Amino acid sequence: MDIKREIKCALHDLGFDKPRKHQVAPIKSLTDKQDTIVIAGTSSGKTAIYQTAGLVLQGLTVVVEPLLALIYNQVQELQQKSIPADYIDSTRSKTDVDKILRKAQKGKLAFLYVTPERLQNEAFISAMQQADLALLVVDECHCITEWGYTFRDAYLHIGTFVACLPHKPVLCACSATILEDNVDAIVQSLHMKYPVLFRSDLKRNNLILMKKDVTSSKRNLEKRLEHRLKVLKRCIGKYHGTGSVMVYALTTGYVDAISNYLEETYPGQVARCHAKIQPEKPKRQMELDFLQGNKKIMVATSAFGMGIDVPDIELVIHFNTPLSTTDYIQQIGRAGRDGRKARCILFYDQNGDDEKIVRSLRKKAAQTSKQAADTIKARYEQMQDFLSDTGCMRNAVLRYQGQDEQIICKCCTNCARERKGR
Repeated sequence: MDIKREIKCALHDLGFDKPRKHQVAPIKSLTDKQDTIVIAGTSSGKTAIYQTAGLVLQGLTVVVEPLLALIYNQVQELQQKSIPADYIDSTRSKTDVDKILRKAQKGKLAFLYVTPERLQNEAFISAMQQADLALLVVDECHCITEWGYTFRDAYLHIGTFVACLPHKPVLCACSATILEDNVDAIVQSLHMKYPVLFRSDLKRNNLILMKKDVTSSKRNLEKRLEHRLKVLKRCIGKYHGTGSVMVYALTTGYVDAISNYLEETYPGQVARCHAKIQPEKPKRQMELDFLQGNKKIMVATSAFGMGIDVPDIELVIHFNTPLSTTDYIQQIGRAGRDGRKARCILFYDQNGDDEKIVRSLRKKAAQTSKQAADTIKARYEQMQDFLSDTGCMRNAVLRYQGQDEQIICKCCTNCARERKGR
């Protein structure tokens, strides 16, 4: 097989003229059947790396994704390029699932997208044992260490699925937010063999990081929420131009309240996404409306955080302080993917309102796992450290990701304060 020629053909099928410089080595590693870890910034083209490798390897590629919205988006894009791809989720009927698995076994699918929970399904395991599974991709693999010990332990069992296959596929793990300390844990959890690690420059010069104190003197929680909503409205009015806006909140109740509030000012332009929206069909339609640009404002929990590719997002606002720095980095990574300057505004309060939400989540987690509760506490404390840091916000984010950067951004909230203080 002429690998170089096969890579060019695969890229052409995916709609690319040629790979970016940092994509070449990981693609070659995977096509050489070497387990591979890719740590690269948001919008850097990690998807193109494993999709290209999957086409070159010519067997079935199973892609494990954390979010259904991400699965739908990628499958739709592949199908539009006439590449045989499908997905299995809870909305598919048993008849549909059986048909998809038969296609996978007969070599009629190039890509099959699933969530990690599917890898524990007996029918799925049986089908994969009989399929020509060439490549297993764990996209957003930081979820193994971020979520596996809290509310999605299915991530800790992906390696068990790999171990029960008659022939081990090539393994690819990729993310923008893998802590240096967590690499070994991910390798061991997935049963990777001597993986090659590729780390590219994670700096995003087009993102302007900002933080805003939304503390209110009002004693009533409802009044404090009203104050925060007014600040949100002012920020959107000031920074929203022709692009799209993402607003993240910690709870489904906040998402609904924010959506209803913004709908009054931006009628027909607001979509929402959280786990409790039922039935699934209208929820999926709202996600598609935002992904396709039919609605310009999305209000969501972290369920709409990772891997979503809407090129024109010019403003990301965290209505509440995120649960972890990883969540924060993933979510600001949605901004400016088309290269435009984009603002990312982080709300925080000194009333303790966000902290009460986190305490409630910890209490709920402690009912099933003390480790889960302790993990939530430690990660939120790390987020608080980020908030209290007075140095360049961009450089603090890069340090968290394992990259040392000495040159300050000059435009984040902290750098702007430093300039004014001179």
